[in-house]
Amino acid sequence: MKLIHCSDIHLGASMRTHLTLEQAKKRQEELLATFSRMVDYAKNNDISGILIAGDLLDTDECDLKTRNFLIHTIENANEINFYYLCGNHDENNLLLHGDALPSNLFVFGNNWTSFQIGNITITGATLGTNNEKLYSSLSLSPQNFNIVVLHGGEVRGTTCNVPDTVNLDLLKNKNIDYLALGHIHTFKTGRLDTRAEYCYSGCLEGRGFDECGEKGFVLLEIINNNLSTTFVPFARRSLYEITVDISELATTREIINKIEQQLANISHESLIRIVLTGSYSLNTEKHLSLILANLENKYFYVQIKDKTHIKLDLQRFIDDVSIAGEFVRSVQNSELDEALKERIIMLGLRVLNGEEVDL
Repeated sequence: MKLIHCSDIHLGASMRTHLTLEQAKKRQEELLATFSRMVDYAKNNDISGILIAGDLLDTDECDLKTRNFLIHTIENANEINFYYLCGNHDENNLLLHGDALPSNLFVFGNNWTSFQIGNITITGATLGTNNEKLYSSLSLSPQNFNIVVLHGGEVRGTTCNVPDTVNLDLLKNKNIDYLALGHIHTFKTGRLDTRAEYCYSGCLEGRGFDECGEKGFVLLEIINNNLSTTFVPFARRSLYEITVDISELATTREIINKIEQQLANISHESLIRIVLTGSYSLNTEKHLSLILANLENKYFYVQIKDKTHIKLDLQRFIDDVSIAGEFVRSVQNSELDEALKERIIMLGLRVLNGEEVDL
């Protein structure tokens, strides 16, 4: 039997942190399309069920368009069972209210809820602030292949009542074979105990630069109670943060060339954050607007973060008859603390050098 484990899809997310209104709308539509593509993948690859380990929706308020899309997508995949655990973002979502739910959508409750497929038992519960009884009451047959679905960040020890956490130690030796987790947006897997593997599938699509790299779902294949798992990259677009040291560069063209070299193997469909680092002299030509203009039409989205600093040789300004010299002397003679003086001088010299400065 084959199953898909996914989580943290966050349909309906605003996507407006960095993107324009048009880009955000396109990304919202792409999130819906990626979920639909995953369901098509399941149809075409003999997948029996899809485990959704929380945060299918970004908020409790599911708009009618998104709800109708989801209901339609699930109903039109009636050969596949959907096992849905609410997460911290969608625990009271409107998807579960209103018209009757599709017959192939199974929802986990606040107490342990189990669904059976042959000798495979799929069990899950929505964790809260009083989980001690839940952990102690989990009872699974050692003869079955047991999948447990939970949503929360991993903790260890005896902590059990902290919201949005899953205590891995309290789930050891419970006859679990696969612990399907949500909440962490990066794929991660490890051993729970000698019998069980735990896994965060990560999100289907990255939404911000804290979600860089490949995103997708986990494919489970269970044959005679033996499990094999494969992470399947599936995102429409990926996000990347690229660090570029400009210390040895003298011109904007050289900076652009180095950036393009580091982007050579990255798809033009991607969202890119370029972080400029290193030190440079006042003679260096560094124009961020020109760098951005050269790159932004080549990728879906480009952002530049300037974390460079000027090589400060303040002694050269002491007797320098120039605006820069007068500026440095004025700041140096002020009563500001030394750290603030250095920052003001650095920013001021960058402005005098014709650079854009992000305060």
